[in-house]
Amino acid sequence: MVEVFSIENRSAKTVVTVAGVAAAIFLSAAVCFAQSPGDATSRVSTISMSKVFTFMFVMLGPFKVLAPFVNLTKAMDAEHARIAAFKAFVIACIAGVLAGVVGQLIIANWNISMPALLASAGLVLLLVALEAIMAQFRQTREAPAEASAPAGKPTMLSAMPLAFPGIITPYGIAAFILLLSAAEPGKPIAIFGIFLGVMVLDLLAMLYARPIVKYCLGPLIVVNSVLGVLQVALAVQMLIIAGQMLGVVPDSAR
Repeated sequence: MVEVFSIENRSAKTVVTVAGVAAAIFLSAAVCFAQSPGDATSRVSTISMSKVFTFMFVMLGPFKVLAPFVNLTKAMDAEHARIAAFKAFVIACIAGVLAGVVGQLIIANWNISMPALLASAGLVLLLVALEAIMAQFRQTREAPAEASAPAGKPTMLSAMPLAFPGIITPYGIAAFILLLSAAEPGKPIAIFGIFLGVMVLDLLAMLYARPIVKYCLGPLIVVNSVLGVLQVALAVQMLIIAGQMLGVVPDSAR
């Protein structure tokens, strides 16, 4: 039985590795053989605010933070768990706003193109989503390892693993920076507002995480499975759009 589990783990890692290598080859070919960068900014800036909310909800939203929060705070009482939730919320908000502001400056100074940032976010999202899907299959055959949970009053340092990468995911913040950089005048404020709104949803999810997981575990598993597949599709779509911006993927692929 142990050998079977070992083979399954190696197979899952192989799938993720192959996907990463394939995406890396695609990106390398795009950079080497692109005909022209295209008007990347205009394509991204035309995204509606409803789609911006959808992207942030999927990449930074509350569904992915429920299980980590319950595991990290299982040794805490209700009061300390609430303190941990608020501290993680504050850290995530500050980190997200700073990343958005500093990220735009870095993009300007390093001359990072919009297709490069979009493709990078799509690649990371693809790898993470594939790993999450493979983990669901593994958990049906073996008991997941118990995460160590801090006891006593939480500190800012103990809340860091929950805030990053639990709430602020690398691919989510990359998409956030991309949207800010490509936004039309006046839209960055709205995008910051949507980001903070999603952070509030994360806070509410953490505050009520224990009853939600206790009474809605079945529906949550189904929702997470669906979101996992949608995240893979979204990651592939991001890579396709990046290829279209670079001129190596025909527009008919949209």
